[in-house]
Amino acid sequence: MHHLHRVLAAGILLSACKRSPPPASPFCDHDLSGVWLNSSDTHFAYRLRDHGGIVRGEFLERDDDGGLRSPDDRMLFELHRTDGGISGVMRTQGPSPSGRICPVEYGFDVTVCNEGSLQAQVEIVAAITDECKRVKLPDGGDVPPELREFRIERSDAN
Repeated sequence: MHHLHRVLAAGILLSACKRSPPPASPFCDHDLSGVWLNSSDTHFAYRLRDHGGIVRGEFLERDDDGGLRSPDDRMLFELHRTDGGISGVMRTQGPSPSGRICPVEYGFDVTVCNEGSLQAQVEIVAAITDECKRVKLPDGGDVPPELREFRIERSDAN
């Protein structure tokens, strides 16, 4: 009988154990395709195309009447979706100290993702050399990024 009590006690303990939670859904599993507006200034818009693991897009200028156009200096996005988030770069061109036009990449990291809005930390300064490379610290390390937080909201015109 003593053995039966141990088996029952073990069964009760096992049934009381928490079951494993269901696997978490990937970060930001919403379809991000469409037009998004900067919530601080709706003259800044972003057209995104969600391909699952990669989100590509472009920066657009938005007129007061809602019309969209590409600026003279195009800025393209390439963001990669992982289980931990969405991050990548914005690509454009910028002048080196001597005036040479160089390709420049700015870091872009989505920190909050909702179906109708995104929040991102975006690198806003990318100092480059005349050889079109990032400026390094005297010890050879990377210059810490200067970041700004942006919130963008899905446009009704999607």
